[in-house]
Amino acid sequence: MVLLLGKDYLDQQKKVEEYINTPELFQSVQGAMLVAGRKIKNLIGKEEDPNHFSIPGSHILGDRYFSMAAIRYGDYVAKISIAPKSENVAILHGKDMDENLIKNEPESFLTTIVKNFFENQTAVYELSAQLCTDLEKMPIEDGSVQWMEDDSPFQAIASLTISLQNTFSPERRVYGDDVLSFNPFHCLPDHRPLGNIMRVRKLAYETSSKYRHHMNAAPRVEPISIDELPD
Repeated sequence: MVLLLGKDYLDQQKKVEEYINTPELFQSVQGAMLVAGRKIKNLIGKEEDPNHFSIPGSHILGDRYFSMAAIRYGDYVAKISIAPKSENVAILHGKDMDENLIKNEPESFLTTIVKNFFENQTAVYELSAQLCTDLEKMPIEDGSVQWMEDDSPFQAIASLTISLQNTFSPERRVYGDDVLSFNPFHCLPDHRPLGNIMRVRKLAYETSSKYRHHMNAAPRVEPISIDELPD
């Protein structure tokens, strides 16, 4: 797990913007070249530079995800992980995504992959917590330090079931783009984010959200029930 800070993060974002702003044909060619290049590197055993922007290779629904920074976990401090649990997503772990989809839909292939999957399948993921047991080895303020599982293994705490649905209907797209906002501090006090990188994110996300809703002339609404989500 690598956390990009300062100049590294800025350089990464510039590469993303350069890629998105290129003509569609060039994106398709560039995407195919990046995928091919990644495969060649794998064949010769050469690791990729983690700061190099490329098309993601492994299937997004089969990956395991981690919180890079710490959060409050009641009376404790923890990092969180979510991993595939049901067989239909577990078998996707490590598998490449559809290269034809990447080539034909370079700007939205991740959206399409998720939409196509949940149109006819349900998925279950396992939520786990890794408790901080040693502030020297597992610092809270330095989010770039990986907490080793030998010092504190992840422990399963819940299962998350995602049912059949249309994840990207026109109504949901408008609701997500114009109504919702994302901020890691949308949480209970017992699970508030910790550390300097999270404090920076709080201001950054709040500022971005205010600007987006102002430009879209749309009120910001915080849903209190999943029933508020449009079909």
